[in-house]
Amino acid sequence: MSTTTSPDMAASHTILPMSIFEHSVVGVLYFTIGIIGTIGNLLTFVVFMYQKPVKSPRNLVFANFALANMFVVAPFIIPGSSSFVGRWLYGDTACQAYAFEGMLSGIGAVGGLIVLGVERYLAICCKDLYLNLSSGNVMCMILLGWLNALFWAAMPLLGWCRYYIEPTGTSCTIDWQIIDDQYVSYITGLTTFCFCIPFTALVICLIKASSSVAPDSETKDKVSPKNETEEWFGEKQLLKLAWLFTITAFIGWGPYAYIVIWPFFNDISTATAFLAVLPPLMAKASTMVYPFAYMSYSGKFRKAMFLTMGCGEQERKEK
Repeated sequence: MSTTTSPDMAASHTILPMSIFEHSVVGVLYFTIGIIGTIGNLLTFVVFMYQKPVKSPRNLVFANFALANMFVVAPFIIPGSSSFVGRWLYGDTACQAYAFEGMLSGIGAVGGLIVLGVERYLAICCKDLYLNLSSGNVMCMILLGWLNALFWAAMPLLGWCRYYIEPTGTSCTIDWQIIDDQYVSYITGLTTFCFCIPFTALVICLIKASSSVAPDSETKDKVSPKNETEEWFGEKQLLKLAWLFTITAFIGWGPYAYIVIWPFFNDISTATAFLAVLPPLMAKASTMVYPFAYMSYSGKFRKAMFLTMGCGEQERKEK
């Protein structure tokens, strides 16, 4: 049962004008990005978790990142179908749930990327510590990222800021049309602890790892034969992937960070439909990059991906 929206709050919001054609284009993009991103990241998760008989802590890092990105795009049917109609179809309760899920998975994806960056730093700069890293240690890092995401996603439901229908009228997110003290304090904390600090820490980790990475020949001598991910990717390949993922995530989530800060310095009445549509589409589109990046960097991973899809035959190792 949907909750009712305050008339005063509803009156203070504006639905930006968009033609039915523009709404339909957005709907097509939601469905296209959603299908590709959901299937691609789900397959990536399955490959890292179940394709090989031997598991390693590193696999948990990549599997968690894929799972978080899958959740970012998985509810694409909701904004996609609303876009085709040109209005939000699912009521206020569903709006709150959809916005909460989007915030949780988005911050969780950034947190998963941070864990990935820390993993690269430890693997290259702290090899002794890394060799003793257990699955439990990795799970603790992953859990901390999700707890941080849960905190910031839950706050608007508990009264610190709020979720509302986006100015396009077809999706839900943080209500950036009403700028009050709660909004300013929440967005300041959100962008600081979920965007600025994480990406700064991530870049520092990757810079240190890049400056310390050994030549390929030296790296291969130090690789543990029991680490199955190394059969798919070399250390330099994984570091390049981490950089690619960082740039992709920054481009993907940057518009969201921009749009929620934009009302601090601009009159909300000057907002355009393009300004409102771009952030969610960019964030969701970034999730499509990661599975294709894995496949392009490693033929063995690509074979494992095709095997997961039922294409190809399981290799049998003769002993």
